Amino acid sequence: MASLAGWLRLAGRTPLLAALLLAGLFAVLVVFPALGRAARERIVARWSRLLLGACGVHLREHPADGAEALAARRGGHMLLANHVSWLDVFLVMAIAPARFVAKAEIARWPVLGTLVSRAGTLFIERGRRHAVHRLNRRIAEALSDGHRIAVFPEGTTSEGDRLLPFHANLIEAALHARAPVVPVGLRYLDHELRPTDAAVFVGRMAFATSLYRVLRAPRIVAELHPLPPAEGTSRQHVARQARDAIAGRLGLPLDDDVPASLGTAPRRDGR
Repeated sequence: MASLAGWLRLAGRTPLLAALLLAGLFAVLVVFPALGRAARERIVARWSRLLLGACGVHLREHPADGAEALAARRGGHMLLANHVSWLDVFLVMAIAPARFVAKAEIARWPVLGTLVSRAGTLFIERGRRHAVHRLNRRIAEALSDGHRIAVFPEGTTSEGDRLLPFHANLIEAALHARAPVVPVGLRYLDHELRPTDAAVFVGRMAFATSLYRVLRAPRIVAELHPLPPAEGTSRQHVARQARDAIAGRLGLPLDDDVPASLGTAPRRDGR
């Protein structure tokens, strides 16, 4: 029966998801050029909520004590979030549309590449000597213009059971622009609020495989936990404070503290 239920969920969700992707393409290619930023962000938020719903994902936001809900924060600021799944982007977008930083390869993905590119994603060419420096200038300018920038400082996905080291390079732009750096914890639970790996996209897993797993799964509960801004005079200190805050909020061990068998799990970028 469980297998049959999974196939029924897949059959019901797939057409709806396909329709949303086509509608999204029409919006970014035809509608967005005629709209201002606020109108585009409203469409992105609504579309992201619909996409999560089509995938069977129920989103909950739980701001920590002393933290604002993401949509309430005004002015340019940077979000630092742990990274588990391709769904992470849409969790944030559904509540507080942001300009994400992503590897350049994503721009070449069919359909999704076009969607995220036209939504304002900032791409980085890994392996190019001056890529980070140029990107930091663009991020600082966007922050100064009042944009919300979102970064996954782990640089790759994990299985959601720990936090990998945070890379601090891109935090330099926030320090330069004097913009707040807001840690955000993300996690996925099953319909009984137990940890689930249904949304995990890690190692050598193909995107199609991850999408198949999500669409067949019973309801996934995705939690988004905004935390008070991380502070410090150096990018390394801010990264460390943000990582510790997310780990404490989600009850996750740091990669440095887990057994080697976990710490060396395959990553999406092959490192």
